Amino acid sequence: MIVVVAILAGLVLGSFLSVLIERWPAWRGALAGRSQCPQCSHVLAWYDLIPLVSWILVGGKCRYCRQSISKLYPALEIVMATVLGLYAYLYGAPSGWFAVDYVVLILLVALFFFDFRHQVLPDVIVGTLGGIVLLRLISMRADLLVNALATGVLLAALLGLLYIISKGRWLGFGDVKLAIAIGLLFGYPMAVGVTLLAIWSGALVGVVMIARRRATMHTALPFGSFWTAAAIIAILTPGPVAFLSGLFIPVLK
Repeated sequence: MIVVVAILAGLVLGSFLSVLIERWPAWRGALAGRSQCPQCSHVLAWYDLIPLVSWILVGGKCRYCRQSISKLYPALEIVMATVLGLYAYLYGAPSGWFAVDYVVLILLVALFFFDFRHQVLPDVIVGTLGGIVLLRLISMRADLLVNALATGVLLAALLGLLYIISKGRWLGFGDVKLAIAIGLLFGYPMAVGVTLLAIWSGALVGVVMIARRRATMHTALPFGSFWTAAAIIAILTPGPVAFLSGLFIPVLK
C-alpha cells in the first residue's frame, strides 16, 4: 500500500514541480491563478491536469490548440513516481527523521530537472536540501557531523577553484553550492564515490553525444543533473557507490 501511495504522491509532486520548472523564473505566476496552456493561454479544465493520464489521453498535444506539450511534464512525473515508489518498496513507510530521505529525494529530482532544463540550481532548493540534512545530522548522527561538514567544505573548495580557473566555463557556481549539500548528505568517502559516478556518467554521455554529432567539445553539460542523479542512485542502492568509493578512496579512521 505504501508503494502505491508513494507512486501517486510522486505523480502529483512531479506535476506541480514541472509547472514550476517550465515557468522558471516566474514562480509567482505558477503559484497564482488557473493553469493555462503556454501556447494558446486557454484555461485548463481539471481533466486536463490529471498527472500523466491527461498527457497520454491528448497524445502529448494541447486539447484546444493542438500544439505539442513539453515532454518535461510526463518525464518529471514518471521519474518522481519511480524514485519515490522504489524507495518505499525498498525501505518502507516514512518514519521519524528517516522520512527526511523522501524529502531529499524530491529535492534531488527537482534539482536534476532544473539543471537539465535551464542549467540552473535554485538556491532555495539547494539551501533547503543542505539545511534539512544538517538538522538530521545534528539530531541523529552528531558523531558524523565533522566528517560531513569537512567533506562538503572541501568539495566546495575544489569546485570553487575549478570555477575560478575556468571563469565559469567548466561549471556553474550552483555546483559549488551543491557540493556542500552533497558532502553533508553522504560524508567521506561516500560523497567522493557519488562525485566520481557523476563525472564518469557525464563523460560517457558527452562522448556518446559527440560520436552522434549531437554535441562538440565545447558543449556545456549540466553537471548538477549528473550529480543529483548519482546521489539518487546512492540513496536507493548505496552498495555499488560505496564499493566505488572503497576502490579509490581510503577510509579515514
